[in-house]
Amino acid sequence: MKKNCLVLSLIVAFYLTALVFPADSPSGKQFAIVKEVWRTPPKSQGSSNTCWSFGTTSFLESELHRRGRGDFELSQMFMVYHAYQEKALHYVRRQGKDQFGMGGLSHDVLYLMRKYGTVPRADYIGLLPGEADYNQRDLYRGLAGFLRGITDATSVDGNWSNGQLRSKWSAAVRGTLEAYLGKPPSEVRYQGRTLSPRQFADEVLAVPYDDYVEITSYSQWPFYQQGELLLADNWLHYNRYYNLPLDEFMQVVDHALENGFSMVFDLHLIPGAYSGKKGYGTVPADADGSLITQDLRDTMLETWETYDDHLEHAAGIAKDTEGKKFYLLKDSVNVKDKPFEYISENYVRSKVLFFMIHKDGLPPAIRQKLGL
Repeated sequence: MKKNCLVLSLIVAFYLTALVFPADSPSGKQFAIVKEVWRTPPKSQGSSNTCWSFGTTSFLESELHRRGRGDFELSQMFMVYHAYQEKALHYVRRQGKDQFGMGGLSHDVLYLMRKYGTVPRADYIGLLPGEADYNQRDLYRGLAGFLRGITDATSVDGNWSNGQLRSKWSAAVRGTLEAYLGKPPSEVRYQGRTLSPRQFADEVLAVPYDDYVEITSYSQWPFYQQGELLLADNWLHYNRYYNLPLDEFMQVVDHALENGFSMVFDLHLIPGAYSGKKGYGTVPADADGSLITQDLRDTMLETWETYDDHLEHAAGIAKDTEGKKFYLLKDSVNVKDKPFEYISENYVRSKVLFFMIHKDGLPPAIRQKLGL
């Protein structure tokens, strides 16, 4: 037995030594990528709080490549433009008693793409002439203040004509969006064809919207069933999250990445433990060698120690110089300092609230449990 252990130790030591550990973390901590998924180059969201669009768009670009549809770079701001319109409509129709914010979640992109289509990034970057980076703080403040004024009124203008809503307030929202982001194109050219954004999405990209699922792991409702994850940015009140026990949640993550499927992680960036320029994230449990449990994960969400504040494209598995597993994330914040980030297993167990994945990336046994 001792001889076998020695041989195993030598094999492990050789494996770790053979890996290349580039100093690709701004902190100097080194990682070796073990598995990675094809993805487009990182792009900056600037000061726009639109990680939900950048992360999910990157994920869909990787999915288009995996599915053999081609290599595309899609417009993030096309989704942002239409999301603001949709959020404004929800906010006004619910008389100001709904979320109106800059943030969003991964299913927003699928909802918007199915409804409005999409365009290549080159056709709609969402920057005005002379602008080099996004800054949408004034855009959001202006819209939020305007909509509060509208919902504080005793009545709201608006009438329907020929199946279309006509209202001054919705026209003002569109005008404000176009003043800051420019007007999105009504058609694009692709391989000699002139296509509407819907045609480009439906005929060229052919995204199988219903094949993408979102997986969470909380005891708020029974496991293996669907429910609504009660998050501030869930303005669509999406209620089709599949709930898995934590260990199976992690099994899906590993199985997917090992088999060429990427994901979108919705996660909480822990202040201090995960700084904007550090390049990797760990939790206190990593230092003492303990494992985050289901109860601890649930408690963190219940006591607001965990909340959703960022989405990133999970694109690979890595190991540090000690052989500990980390997950490679493509980010859209501070991309000049750290285009990629790494988070530990315990970080995923505690601070990744949910992820979006193609159902084919699920292990067969778990897929069967979920009825997929």
